[in-house]
Amino acid sequence: MTGINIENVRKDFPILSKQVNGNNLIYFDNAATSQKPSAVIEGLKYFYENINANPIRSIHSLAEESTKVYNDARKKVADFINAEPEEIVFVRNATEAINLVSFSFPFKKEDRISSTYMEHHSNLLPWLRLKERGIGVDIAQVSEDYELDINYYRRLPKNTRLVALTHASNVTGTINDVKEIARLSHEQGALVLVDAAQSIPHMPFDVKDIDADFVAFSGHKMLAPFGIGVLYIKKDTSKNMQPFLTGGEMIKDVSLSRIIYENVPNLFEAGTQNVEGAYGLGLAVEYLNNLGMENVEKYEAELTNYLYERAKELKNVEIYSGKSKRFNSIFSFNVTGLHSHDTAYLLDKKGIAVRSGFHCAQPLIEDRLKLDGAARASLYFYNTKEEINTFIDELNKIAAKYGRQ
Repeated sequence: MTGINIENVRKDFPILSKQVNGNNLIYFDNAATSQKPSAVIEGLKYFYENINANPIRSIHSLAEESTKVYNDARKKVADFINAEPEEIVFVRNATEAINLVSFSFPFKKEDRISSTYMEHHSNLLPWLRLKERGIGVDIAQVSEDYELDINYYRRLPKNTRLVALTHASNVTGTINDVKEIARLSHEQGALVLVDAAQSIPHMPFDVKDIDADFVAFSGHKMLAPFGIGVLYIKKDTSKNMQPFLTGGEMIKDVSLSRIIYENVPNLFEAGTQNVEGAYGLGLAVEYLNNLGMENVEKYEAELTNYLYERAKELKNVEIYSGKSKRFNSIFSFNVTGLHSHDTAYLLDKKGIAVRSGFHCAQPLIEDRLKLDGAARASLYFYNTKEEINTFIDELNKIAAKYGRQ
């Protein structure tokens, strides 16, 4: 037993009872965004009806309550990943979190940054842009089994200042050993940034154990609303970092002749904060805590194993994920001879939602896998084996009708 009561869990997600094209919705696009439980949906309504006020700036009752729920949300998120509240910066999403580091960290011209071939564009483009400032960017290769070569991190290029990598690939599902990579990188004087957008929603995550210097993730992939994300910055790592944005609430004192900035996290939260988003993220964290992340990880592993076992029955279907030593609930594939968009369209006709295209990982898919796109099914803890059965059956029908031998 995994500790997940799937029937009760599914009742918490109103959208799962929706009909799409006359069929029961099967939502297999969780790597793009997760669905939201009633606790989060109703919580946002409660916020606007009972709390809504600009936080921090005023001392009236509503503003003080808004400030409290904002600070409470920061504490909940910090506890969720075993961090301290002052190490948690609220941003819009993982993309903004990584861009914040690229703009704010004091990189020098002789510095180098290491990324990988399996990165989402969010953890690649911010670094490639730094080439314009004369900063070198190195790209770690991906093996035939979609693994990173750990030996690369034992011999980092000279002057590597930052190692940036994903914890879990959104295309191949590969789960990287970020703890060991962080250890090896630190031995050579490099800091480490982990894109955890595809891992924190699905497994226990401990920043102290992993020992990364920066961790980025998005709330909307873990039951929270759109527009709220997190950048974890290890204590003291932010020294000499400059603010990404300037404006209200990120200064201690200002005149026309001087500016005294606030400390982190306030330093990086200029302007009116997304309080309702943070409140919703706090509620999402509570929901996941009640389930238990160990239970979430175990149940998803059970579903993933079942999916790959059933996938052995498929004909005229190529699979591009699940080859690494450890992988998550990503299933990337193509029907031979059929574009991924066509496959996604045909599945949608049966109420099955999957992603198609480059998945914001074009170098990996186009250059490394030599594809013009891929379809992707991605699972979460509210999915079922029955949904997997329907997906495999429908995919088999599509492959039999349109697939090329």
